[in-house]
Order: sequence, then structure tokens, then C-alpha cells
Amino acid sequence: MKRFRSRVEPLRDLRRRREDEALQAHARALGERQAAEDRLRACLSALEGHQLEVQEHLRSGCNAATLAYHDGYRRMLEQRCQESRALLANATTAAAASLQKVLDCQRDREVVDRFCARELAAHALAQQREDQAGLDEMALRRRPVSAATSRNPSFP
Repeated sequence: MKRFRSRVEPLRDLRRRREDEALQAHARALGERQAAEDRLRACLSALEGHQLEVQEHLRSGCNAATLAYHDGYRRMLEQRCQESRALLANATTAAAASLQKVLDCQRDREVVDRFCARELAAHALAQQREDQAGLDEMALRRRPVSAATSRNPSFP
């Protein structure tokens, strides 16, 4: 019998390729999410550092112009933090969507894999039947010869 080749092997390859692409996209989305988290963390840290600096200036005494400068800088840092939160929310949404795509691709590939496994089992069963038929045929060919010699002992 010929070597097993699934009828859906090209589809199987396509599904594997799509799953790999989805995994790579998910890895990129997770990287972008991590970068957004790092940016937000850095922004919050800068804002906290600035607040400590302002408190130190207030303790030591400062003029109104310095306070106005610090207030403008604080607003700019808060705006950056808001932008970072929005980027993080978008990145989290994109990571969740890419994870769902990975899961969908895995499910699709597993369906094809199960179909291929059934095809392989059917092929193995057919191979086994063919082999058994060949063995049965060989046994039938030998049996008449041995039966003829046992009936007629004088036959050489």
C-alpha cells in the first residue's frame, strides 16, 4: 500500500502557518502592552518625583513664578499619564483580541488535526486489512499442497 498522505495536508499547513502568525502577532501585542505599562509606570514615577520636588520647594520657600512653572509642568506630566493610560488600555484590548485570534487559530488547526488523525487511523486499518488479506492468500496457497501430501503418503 502506498505511503499515507492526508487529503487535507495543504489545509493543515495553512492552519499551522496562520496559528504561527497569530502567535507572533500576540507576542508583539504583549510586547506593546508591556511597553505601555512601562511608560505609564515611568510617567507616574516622574509625577510622584515632581510632587516631592514641589513639596521641597514649598518647605524651603519659593516665589509665585516658580510655583506657576511647577504647576504647568505637573499638568504636562498628568496629561502624559492620561495618554499613557489610554495607550495601555488600547494595548490591553489589542492583546486580548490577539489572544482570541490565537485561540481561534488553534481550534481551527486542531479540527484539521483530528480529521487527519481519523484519516491516518483509517489508512492504518486499510493497510492492516490488506496485509492480512495477503497473509491469508499465502496461507491458502500453501494449504492445498500440504493437504495433498497428507492424504497420499506415497506422493514424494
